[in-house]
Amino acid sequence: MKLTNNFSLKEMTASQTADRHGISNNPSEDHMDNLKRLCENVLQKVRDHYGKVVSISSGYRSPELCVKIGSSQKSQHAKGQAADFEIFGVPNAELAKYIIDNLDFDQLILEFHNPEEPNSGWIHCSYKNAEDNRKQVLRAYRNSDGKTIYEPYDPS
Repeated sequence: MKLTNNFSLKEMTASQTADRHGISNNPSEDHMDNLKRLCENVLQKVRDHYGKVVSISSGYRSPELCVKIGSSQKSQHAKGQAADFEIFGVPNAELAKYIIDNLDFDQLILEFHNPEEPNSGWIHCSYKNAEDNRKQVLRAYRNSDGKTIYEPYDPS
């Protein structure tokens, strides 16, 4: 099932972990509606702007899959509202800045990006709906104890 020109439901629900462990990762109708909004308002617009493949590493996650990978069952991934992605050959900080400056979104996290390695890390971006999007911008990194820290991020 196509969600937009360049994004399919299969791509947005793909999970090697779910496949390996026999976990169902099938979204409900509401989750599919959320995935469609995310694709229409963020992912397809990114694809159209750069004219390159947007590589999705994680989209929808069922509650059972969330438990298996240690993610929250309340995450936006579990609601079909978020995806983790990158475009190979486009620095992730540049991609984050484009989204921040040009698109509507709920939350954008530049995850585990090292400025000395432009293609390190990935983008997490979510979309709720035009009325409820927070436009929250964060970066995630691990501190010296290995704990993940989230802090406000300013791309300028």
